[in-house]
Amino acid sequence: MNPSVVAALVGASAALLGAFVASIATRRVEILRLRANLIEKAEDRKLATLEGFLLAVNAWLDWLSYIEQDGWEGNLDELNVRVRARDDAYRRLVLLASDDLHRWLIDVYNPQEYQLKATYVRRLRYGEPLNDRSRELRRSFSRLLRENLIIQFRPEIAALRDPLHPMSQRRWR
Repeated sequence: MNPSVVAALVGASAALLGAFVASIATRRVEILRLRANLIEKAEDRKLATLEGFLLAVNAWLDWLSYIEQDGWEGNLDELNVRVRARDDAYRRLVLLASDDLHRWLIDVYNPQEYQLKATYVRRLRYGEPLNDRSRELRRSFSRLLRENLIIQFRPEIAALRDPLHPMSQRRWR
């Protein structure tokens, strides 16, 4: 065989092999890029959900404090808006929560919110004087939001606080 033909065949083979390897590498990079984008969007949704819930539940609690000071009359419509926002934010949170956070919400948060509504909110609604128990439940619920809920939320956003955290690196494998 002619040496120039052999050289041309070797060159063409090398070019084809190079193109094939490049296409595989490009495909792998695109898969990694797509995965990173999906993870980023999921983390953004999770953060927005956590923030939305904290804002909604605190807005509801603030409005209850306002009602305690100003009275129930004329405040029902705004309270309904805040209750609906809190309930919607809670449903989104439960859907996106990790198993640990979901369990905590069911076992700890829900019973405390129920007790608050059964005592403090009920007394406000029916114009009954607030007793020490209802005020203590209000303070306890506020503490739950300020301290315990934040402690529960922190692991949910570890990858956002430190992108090189082992939990976020684990997702790339």
